[in-house]
Amino acid sequence: MIGIILAAGRGTRLRPLTYAIPKPLLPVGGKPVLEYAIENLKACKEIKKIYVAVSHSRELIENYLQHVDYGIEIETVHTLGWETGGDLKTIITSKEITDNVIVAYGDIVSKIDVNEMLNFHKKQNKPATVALFAVPKEDVYRFGIAEVQNNLVKRFVEKPKLEDAPSNLANAGYYILEKSAYSKLVMEKKKVEETLFPELAPSGNLAGYVCKPDYWLDIGTIESYRKANRMIEGIIAPNVNGK
Repeated sequence: MIGIILAAGRGTRLRPLTYAIPKPLLPVGGKPVLEYAIENLKACKEIKKIYVAVSHSRELIENYLQHVDYGIEIETVHTLGWETGGDLKTIITSKEITDNVIVAYGDIVSKIDVNEMLNFHKKQNKPATVALFAVPKEDVYRFGIAEVQNNLVKRFVEKPKLEDAPSNLANAGYYILEKSAYSKLVMEKKKVEETLFPELAPSGNLAGYVCKPDYWLDIGTIESYRKANRMIEGIIAPNVNGK
């Protein structure tokens, strides 16, 4: 199984911070935001390698990753920043991937149990599984929202209007795709959430793994980045032993 982290965003809404530091390396709680996705993925022993999609500042990101021993092989892949669908297709094609993949978004600070998610995926025996979590109803417009029945996503709507949201179960930024699912991707600048998920859902081929993350924080804007740093300090206690 292959892990893929989509971290190709330029972080334009995080300027001026991202003029000097690539978005994936912005620190949250004392470590780069990218590291939260790496830690979640490497906890799954079935994942043998992780690819990280980057569209700029590749040398800086590679240099950082080469100086940290994560206990798993990690390789950066240059993509064009073609949204989640285009970048994912680029990695799968360029690296000739045929294994199942677990995809994580590299701009989210979260604690997702990937092993539990994978076990759920295997039990459902569907070509794709997306991790979902409950968000306040007034925030549904910020997320991809799923309608779930009997562990299956019946409908998936990307950033719906409040009155059009089928539920308050939001995309947590982690999903599992088998070859029969990701082979449907095409090389275009579109989101998986706008193409693949809505295609798979009506036919009963997208499972919905509803979880309760210990924390889930977005760093898309300066305001949310500051909020994430304040909140994570209250969630994760500092390591006073320095280990």
